[in-house]
Amino acid sequence: MSIFHQPILHVVALLLDYPDDELLQNLPEIAFALESLDNAHEKEVAMLHDHIKWMQSLAPLQLEALYVNTFDWNPSCDLHLSNHILPEDDRGRGDVLVRLLEYYSTYGWAPGARALPDFLPVVLDFAVTLEIEESYIFLSSAAESIQILRDNLSEIQSPYARLLEPVLYRSHFLSPISSGVSV
Repeated sequence: MSIFHQPILHVVALLLDYPDDELLQNLPEIAFALESLDNAHEKEVAMLHDHIKWMQSLAPLQLEALYVNTFDWNPSCDLHLSNHILPEDDRGRGDVLVRLLEYYSTYGWAPGARALPDFLPVVLDFAVTLEIEESYIFLSSAAESIQILRDNLSEIQSPYARLLEPVLYRSHFLSPISSGVSV
């Protein structure tokens, strides 16, 4: 079992994943676990609680449809980070995916078979296994794509946009002032 050095990133990864029955059933447990997170600021915890309440306020099919419309049918909000800097038919995208897999393997970590290595929840689940400074460096390499994704989500006024604030803050892309996080 991995040690989570930045559990807030794991929570964000969970909340950015497809809202299947398992995730929806675990939302109360996730909300409870937020209270004991290390390296989380009060504003981040409050925002995550608000997001969980928002998810719980929707009917499961409504939440699933919103998720699919946001992330699957809207290319500008794709959770595959390389899509924001490289066209899907660009051979460079394959290189990025291979390099990510190789990088993960140097740490003895492998993403599950269900998602590509640049899928943001996968990226975040890997980042939580790294020492804090290492995760900052790793996330800073993805900050441009994450910022583009956050901007695109904000443009369509998606509630998912706010979930990217803790990630961008930990990538040193946002200062605590601009992210609304007080240090």
